[in-house]
Amino acid sequence: MFERFTDRARRIVVLAQESAREHGHTEIGTEHLLLALVREGQGVGVKALQALGLPLDAITGRVVDRIGSGGYNNDPDHLPFTPAVKKALEFSLREALALHHNHIGTEHILLGLMREGGGVAALVLTSFGVDIDQVRGRIVEILETFAAGGEPDPAPQSPPTVFETLSRDLRDEAAGIVGRQPQIARLIQVLSRRTRNVALLTGEPGVGKTSVVLGLAAALAQGNGPANLRHRTVRLLDVGELFTDPQHHGRFTEVMSELIGDLRQATGLVLFLDNALTTVRTREGQAEALAFLRPVLGRPGVSVIAAATTAEYQRWDRDPGLDRLIQPVPVNEPTPGEVLEILHSARHRLVEHHGVSITEPALVAAARLARVHLPGHALPGAAVDLLDEASARVRSEPASAGDPPTVTRTVVERTAAASVPVPGPTLPHDPSVWSMS
Repeated sequence: MFERFTDRARRIVVLAQESAREHGHTEIGTEHLLLALVREGQGVGVKALQALGLPLDAITGRVVDRIGSGGYNNDPDHLPFTPAVKKALEFSLREALALHHNHIGTEHILLGLMREGGGVAALVLTSFGVDIDQVRGRIVEILETFAAGGEPDPAPQSPPTVFETLSRDLRDEAAGIVGRQPQIARLIQVLSRRTRNVALLTGEPGVGKTSVVLGLAAALAQGNGPANLRHRTVRLLDVGELFTDPQHHGRFTEVMSELIGDLRQATGLVLFLDNALTTVRTREGQAEALAFLRPVLGRPGVSVIAAATTAEYQRWDRDPGLDRLIQPVPVNEPTPGEVLEILHSARHRLVEHHGVSITEPALVAAARLARVHLPGHALPGAAVDLLDEASARVRSEPASAGDPPTVTRTVVERTAAASVPVPGPTLPHDPSVWSMS
């Protein structure tokens, strides 16, 4: 029901909670909804009361006189609705439907409070000598007055789903991806299979697994590919958000259940799960991140691409159920020529960000010295990182008037030589494990 509420109607519910807390009450009653309606002071509901000549201050006074103050509430964060409020909100939905509205606004909440009849809100309002038919008539008049100028209490946009909150559309990032055509073609082939159609990209860190998916997103957005995939949305699901965002702490099972529900209803989706073989530890046990998505693997409306490093894939303790669904797609380092092409594509983004110029020999040097800068990381990622570091180094040095600072071959060589390996953690820690205990 609450997804139908306008923004102002949602605010009424929040204000009702505050009102109950302020009065020391342990439940949210119809009186708190009425106080919130008056306190908010806008919307069609209040306008209807004012049009009927009801003074808002007097409404508040009569409600407060009736309810008084409660005792100490030892659980102020948990304030349930009274049965009367639940009934009033059900009536508000019926009133909205009767008026052929697909949203619930303040006017419908007001009608629901009056239609409920037995709560404090209805008793206070009827004590002013008005009935529900009078209120409904004034509401219709006000809505007709506003019809020419638009809805005064606008219908809400649907709130984002859990999946939308934890994911992002990769089509916005797909511009400028070069090469990767063999891997993109292989991805399309795997996703088009009837069985074993979960593609698992494997490769060293920095080899460009995400770039392959971005290339696929660009191709599908342009209408390329087979009919079953063409124009599908490609979204990256960030499972790590469950562990870094405080609002999700302690709610893993609940959030994951909502996420699976959202994905079961999805259509026309390519889901990309990075760090797919990272172990997720919860109070209920542990499993790979990909295993939590098992209920949606192989669904017709959702195609799944997973990604993991080669080391993660090699030490993965095979799950027969998942293994039957997965088709590995190795992503190898591009050729030296392809690396230079990728660095040319990345150059304009670095130039725009740092306000520097980057010479051609600097690109060649970055490709050659990347592994000195980032041991254990593959091309082209390590080379792009070295160029970024060299650009930041030049940018931070005292600038001379005239031309922008320039990243030259010498600057790249000095940056690579100055690179110091980052020491590992002093405490035992497995970076492939996320914990939510």
